[in-house]
Amino acid sequence: MSTKLLARAFIIAAISAVPLHAFAEDAATNSYKQSMEKMNADMQKGMDPDATKAWAKMMIAHHQAAIDMNKVVLKETKDPTIRKMAEKGTSEQKAEIKQLQGWLSKNGG
Repeated sequence: MSTKLLARAFIIAAISAVPLHAFAEDAATNSYKQSMEKMNADMQKGMDPDATKAWAKMMIAHHQAAIDMNKVVLKETKDPTIRKMAEKGTSEQKAEIKQLQGWLSKNGG
């Protein structure tokens, strides 16, 4: 058997030994990390000399990150309890974002 053929066989065997869900978990982990990085950057943008406005702006970023995380778990999980919680969380977070945005628009945010 040639070295190239042996190397290819080794790679195929190694890939075959990794369960498919490991790739899905890795994709989910990457999505969660991206969500957290975006949230942190958006929360930094929300800093304001007015503590109340800063809180509202940062909470919008925080709630959006929760929505983004819910999207990831809804894509990956089949667990009915978690699905229900993520769906409920998404609607609640969207409502709070809308409420905070309304407050900011009325209060010069």
